[in-house]
Amino acid sequence: MISLKGINPYAAAVITENILKNGPEKLNILLDADIREIRDLADKYGVNISSRKVEDGLVLTMTAGEMEEIDVTGETCPGPVITVGEKLSSLKKGQMIKVKSGNRDTLDDLEVSAAEMNAVVVEKSDDYIILEKTEKKDPVEITGRDRVLVVQSNGTANAERAYATFIFSKAARSMGKEVIIFLLMDGVSLARKGGASNVKHPAFPRLDELMREVIDMGVQIYVCEMSAQFRGIDDSALEDGCKIAGAATFITLLSDPRYAVVNF
Repeated sequence: MISLKGINPYAAAVITENILKNGPEKLNILLDADIREIRDLADKYGVNISSRKVEDGLVLTMTAGEMEEIDVTGETCPGPVITVGEKLSSLKKGQMIKVKSGNRDTLDDLEVSAAEMNAVVVEKSDDYIILEKTEKKDPVEITGRDRVLVVQSNGTANAERAYATFIFSKAARSMGKEVIIFLLMDGVSLARKGGASNVKHPAFPRLDELMREVIDMGVQIYVCEMSAQFRGIDDSALEDGCKIAGAATFITLLSDPRYAVVNF
């Protein structure tokens, strides 16, 4: 990493060009803000350029060679993660790919699962994400589980399991645990607007009210993309606080040893 913070744009561009003349495979530059003159150098020397914000500025990454682009627009879950995962497995450390998609949920899914595919996110926008291949990560030694993943696949057809999902999550959150609920199969019906409003147990609040309590406590609710598509559910049909997520997000959570997994 070369820091050019505090240097005027012209001088920063001159320094960058002198480095590029030596043909480095990869160059990371830390700047106060984006510099157009440096981006112009990327075209001049035929290198790929991407950017990401960091706490103390902006990092521009330049890499030699062509960056392959993959367009997964229109692919249904888990298609995008399979396509991207296979491509990443064929790359060498430091190589990058640009993945395009018209579905923001797909890009979010790839961002969450990047580490599991031995990659890091270099840049992300509303319609693409750039991933860089990294070395295979070493196993992380976990001494305790401080997170809970609650998987719900029954929906309103089984009121007892539906209530248990949110009562258990509320209890875990009250104990200071980080809690994520993942709804799949018939479980996605709980997240549909009004889907839980007709379920009421005499001893508990109405199910949709209980779900709102859990969301307000900071519990993230993910809705399986494929299950939602089977039932004609999209983001606009979901209760506030619920978010569609793909298979990559689910598998990443299941693979994280910090999570205790509970199924309802």
